[in-house]
Amino acid sequence: MDRAEEFIQLFNQVEEFLSRLVNRASYTRFERLVEVASADNAAVRANANALGQFAKLRNAIVHGEGYPPHIVAMPSPQALSKFKRVAHEVIEPTPLIPAFGRQVRCFSPGDAVSTVLDFMRKYDFSQVVVRGVDGRLGVLTVEGITWWLADNVKGNQIPVDSATIGDVIALEPQGGLKILGAKKTIFDATDAFRNSIHHDSTRLYAIVITENGDIVEDPIGFVTPWDLVHNPHLPK
Repeated sequence: MDRAEEFIQLFNQVEEFLSRLVNRASYTRFERLVEVASADNAAVRANANALGQFAKLRNAIVHGEGYPPHIVAMPSPQALSKFKRVAHEVIEPTPLIPAFGRQVRCFSPGDAVSTVLDFMRKYDFSQVVVRGVDGRLGVLTVEGITWWLADNVKGNQIPVDSATIGDVIALEPQGGLKILGAKKTIFDATDAFRNSIHHDSTRLYAIVITENGDIVEDPIGFVTPWDLVHNPHLPK
């Protein structure tokens, strides 16, 4: 199989995948498939521009609408290699589990702030997960602790050695933590952090992964923006 044949075969696989994804049984233009799929699929959305360019390359490689296709051009090795990567990301995007699976310690509102600070310093963490009295997961960040300390300077002092997480977490803004299910992908996580920067008023500090994306389930993984950049298991 030469490069052109391999490219066309892979392009057809991507087209068939997109058709199933958007439930289009009849013929739909490839560009329209990408547009519709991008609305709900983060992996397709992240690769939409590249897919559009490869659709143009496909049209340059193939002449006419008959079958088998009449190949009139040959993609470069670099183009084929890039398309393989894009196709893999679209069809089989990396799921959050096992890439970000880890044991996550959940603190309680009654735990001492000093215990949390020792834990953060020991493991160089900027945030920890807290399970509230209602069972819902939340986050306590170094920024929240700093705001609490600044508030205490104004005269609302509670000694650090007697303060609890419940005293501090009240100053954490809503929206600093997001829950995603284990089958969500790295593109879903990237979208969540990007949206918090461009659209939301509150910074997203971390994503907790639970089996079904339920806020009262036990965490089975944890993601920060730093993790997305430095995880050695993710494609570069």
